[in-house]
Amino acid sequence: MRFLAVAASLVLALLSLLGPALWNGYPITFHDTGGFISRIYETEPGFGRATPYGLFLDGLYWHLSFWPAIVVQSLIVLGLLAETGRALLGFRGTRLGLFTGSCALLLAAVTGISWYTSQLLPDLAAATAVLALFLLIEGRDGRGLAVSILLGLVVILGAASHTGTVALLFGLVLYKALLIAGARFHAPLRHWSRRTTWRLGAGGLALALGVLSVPLSNQALYGQFRFTPGGDIFLFGRLVQDGIASRFLADHCPDPAFKLCDLQAELYEPDGSQRNNDSFLWWGGSPLYKIGGWEGAGPELAEITRRSLIEYPGLHLAAAWRSFVGQLGLVATGDGLNETHWHTQWVFERDMPQELPDFMAARQRDKSFPFEALNIVHVPVGFAAFIALPFLAFACFRRGRAGAGRLASLVFVTLIGNAFICGVLSNPHDRYESRLIWLAVLACVVAGFSLWRERQTDK
Repeated sequence: MRFLAVAASLVLALLSLLGPALWNGYPITFHDTGGFISRIYETEPGFGRATPYGLFLDGLYWHLSFWPAIVVQSLIVLGLLAETGRALLGFRGTRLGLFTGSCALLLAAVTGISWYTSQLLPDLAAATAVLALFLLIEGRDGRGLAVSILLGLVVILGAASHTGTVALLFGLVLYKALLIAGARFHAPLRHWSRRTTWRLGAGGLALALGVLSVPLSNQALYGQFRFTPGGDIFLFGRLVQDGIASRFLADHCPDPAFKLCDLQAELYEPDGSQRNNDSFLWWGGSPLYKIGGWEGAGPELAEITRRSLIEYPGLHLAAAWRSFVGQLGLVATGDGLNETHWHTQWVFERDMPQELPDFMAARQRDKSFPFEALNIVHVPVGFAAFIALPFLAFACFRRGRAGAGRLASLVFVTLIGNAFICGVLSNPHDRYESRLIWLAVLACVVAGFSLWRERQTDK
């Protein structure tokens, strides 16, 4: 009976993580999905579309409409939940299976995790890489080499999938390095510091391999040893939205070095408001495409960005603060998922016509996802978990549950760091924090279990 209970729990958990795709009738797609899928059909690296994640999707296609890819993503989550239960709560056997299954069901019910496990986009890889990095560094008595390698591969996939995830993981490695170094000066923590140092090296190695896999994959496919292009253009989109680009052009034009001088008025919408980041980057009539597009505009935009940082540091700091604070307040599920996704449709029409009927028949094409109802739960739960993290971390450290405390504190730092990276370097969007907020709920669950078991022991 115990085996059946565990098996049923895990099957239900897997189905819950695949739930949105099953309901949709097709894996969930996003605006960028086609850009990743098309990596093996293109002759140049994609702008902002990391080649390794495209290879992940195409490698798991198997003529099954990308269902294997989202199954693997869901299994990665289940594996990480199981390792969390082992490493931090000491669960084994039946208890571990029930914890893994029930935890996945809870996360699917109160957070947007299943919309990321079911989605053909590397957003999930950011969260799983953070958790895998923590577990790899934290360690566990009796952990085999195979499990450590699997954790490393999850970190590699995350780092290989997006530049923003690289920045986040690098910050977390630095954060853990500072904690480990500081622990050497505190006698009770010296043993933990020594044991953890080599694991930190393993985490750093996995991060480095993930970063290196990007130019290596571009070399293998396109003969170009280079990182994912387009970062300078993405950053300039924020300068347009914040009005810094318009200020620079107003102060320096006319200048034959800048083609944008002739297009200053087009950095504004018809109503006079500043053109936003998304409009500048993706609208076909944007001035970006009139000065060379993604292929040719990079040098000019990078030069304007560089000089504006020197000339208007106060404007950049104020805009960065507004974006950071704005990003912290965005955790809703469903950002960008109710659109037609014309580019993905075009990629299927051009490269994979066999996918087009199922893609077009999906419920997503009818914009019928119930995100308003879901966010009645997801948003307050996400905020509550985020706010609770520092208090739970303090309580865990005080009561000798250091592992749970370290997870809670790392997730809190992760959410703050992610808000800074995505808000400042890109543009505030709900999905940037939503894709990670399930880690906060997980950390609260682990901390709650740890504190409850400590109280039971005291009795």
